[in-house]
Amino acid sequence: MNIETLDGLAACPLFAGISREEIIEMMHTVRYRVQSYRKGELILLAGEQCMHAHIVVSGEVSASLMGPSGRIIRITMFHSGNMLAPAFLFANDKRYPVTVEAVQETQVFRLQSQDIEFLIESDPRIAKNYIRIVSNIVSFLTKKVGMLSMNVREKVALFLKEERKRQQTDRILVPMSRQALADHFGIQKYSLLRCLKEMQENGSIIVDGKYIKLLD
Repeated sequence: MNIETLDGLAACPLFAGISREEIIEMMHTVRYRVQSYRKGELILLAGEQCMHAHIVVSGEVSASLMGPSGRIIRITMFHSGNMLAPAFLFANDKRYPVTVEAVQETQVFRLQSQDIEFLIESDPRIAKNYIRIVSNIVSFLTKKVGMLSMNVREKVALFLKEERKRQQTDRILVPMSRQALADHFGIQKYSLLRCLKEMQENGSIIVDGKYIKLLD
């Protein structure tokens, strides 16, 4: 196992509270593979069976689904240390609900379901961490469902407030393009641009390239 892979696993919430030395020892007891993907290459396809645990160890990927109108809706982005669709690994219906695509050169650590089950059963820390990961996903999806009833301005305002809290600054670096952000909200790009323009005109924000400063 190389350093980059170990760094990615150490950053994964599944191994929270577990030393790098312990992670290495654990990996000697299971079967795993590290797969490389080029930008634009599909990693998971909606409808496929979830048979492995996937952890992004380098790069960045996006998860998206097809909306009722046929429009692609970007659900979220995954970075190093993030697990992909862990809630479906032990579900009755194991089909992936989203398509996952590499947005840059990416490496994904893949572990068979039997082996992740072995780790969960053999170490209470892994079991607790896995439960926490799934619980956080439920919380995230609950917020997503709540966003469906919001108008464009409310969606943008919520996103900016959450990013301000995460980045701990009023001058927020938007971590994606305007098109990707519109896809994230499930809206048209022109609707997003119009909303940002209106918010800037009424003194709520200042837009400066990839940065948006919150004024209230």
